Amino acid sequence: MKARLFAVMLVAFALCSAASAQAYFIRAEGRNNLRSCAGFGCRVVETAPVGTVLEVVGEYNRWLKISHNGAEVWMANWIDYTRIEPGEPVSSPPASNVDNCCFVDRQCSSDEEWTGGFWAFQNNQCAAPAASLPQTSSPASADPSQADNCCFLDWLCVTDDDWLSGFQAFQNNQCKHPGVIIEGSEDFITWVEAALDMLKDRAPQWYDYVISGLDKIEMIPAVQRSGILIDTRTYVKASAHNFVTTFRRVIQLAGGMVHEACHVHLWYSGFRETGWRNELPCVQMQLEVTEALDPFDRTGLGSWLQDIIENIENPEYWWW
Repeated sequence: MKARLFAVMLVAFALCSAASAQAYFIRAEGRNNLRSCAGFGCRVVETAPVGTVLEVVGEYNRWLKISHNGAEVWMANWIDYTRIEPGEPVSSPPASNVDNCCFVDRQCSSDEEWTGGFWAFQNNQCAAPAASLPQTSSPASADPSQADNCCFLDWLCVTDDDWLSGFQAFQNNQCKHPGVIIEGSEDFITWVEAALDMLKDRAPQWYDYVISGLDKIEMIPAVQRSGILIDTRTYVKASAHNFVTTFRRVIQLAGGMVHEACHVHLWYSGFRETGWRNELPCVQMQLEVTEALDPFDRTGLGSWLQDIIENIENPEYWWW
């Protein structure tokens, strides 16, 4: 009886210690699950979207105790977030998602203002110093000697499925490109990794842009349509099971990654245009990265994209 009472007192002391830690604020960089208690078996109370400011009031093992909407919830401490330093405005947008002067030096209220602010940012024309393009931020890692999951090393995991995939990838030595889960056939994974490797080696700024915009690249049947799932930041790519990874195909996929990452960045910056107005900036980015990877246009992809840009208002040229 005394031993049991002592154990209960130890647990109570640990939880009280967690609750008594000095509070501080963090900003979610991903879609973070808030749970009723500290563990994956606990119910998800709410999912905090990107940019949500949360108050941390304690810690327990690998979990943060959060005071949110009048309740106390728990969040895993290895998922992507940034700590807000004392004196920093808690209402400002997350720096890793800033790609528009509307977030830096002006108030925007119309689609035209958002578009102008986006292009001004890309050309370093914000009156205040512009933030850099979104960069990959590392998760809060555990002790490397205890790592058994890509989520501890180079992936940004949010959901339980991400965590499970990260564990399985670690077992198969697949921790490679931070933050991006690749799902599909062996040939498909080889193709995607070749495109990411090419971006990383030849166009590192665009590689960072893709990594910070996409959480997953998933193979779907060839009869389906490729595209981006904004909510999960997943690029679903239609592909046959057997194919040859050629120079043209790798560059085409690398450009497609930039294109779909562009849609994610635009969405989270507040850009809500549709149709060709939504496609135009992303096709222009796709052309830029294609020219960077293939400056002599040996593949002909640059000419094809330029033709689309020049005729994008004509529905006959729409391929989406």
